[in-house]
Amino acid sequence: MSIAEKSKAASQSGVMPLTTALGYYGIAWAALIVGMVAASLAKWPLLFFIGYIGAGVFLNRTVLRNLIQWHPMYNTLDNVFKAKVIHVIFWPLSYLSLIVKIAVVRAI
Repeated sequence: MSIAEKSKAASQSGVMPLTTALGYYGIAWAALIVGMVAASLAKWPLLFFIGYIGAGVFLNRTVLRNLIQWHPMYNTLDNVFKAKVIHVIFWPLSYLSLIVKIAVVRAI
């Protein structure tokens, strides 16, 4: 099965395509940069923090929910909570890592 066929099968099964996830990741970065500029112009650093957490929550609700499917054995409250909190707090690195890992797995 070629990569294109795998991608088509993944999109038909309800899993978000990686290009869409990467687009949402780029949107979150753009929003973070706009928030950084707005916070520096307004001299209100709390605005940057709100935008940072907001971007992490946005990615959790749009990307994490649709990009990965939890195995029933690991779909526990503790595991899901840890993954979601880590992805909200460290979203610039964690989502990039997640997208790269899934791209490698889907390509092989």
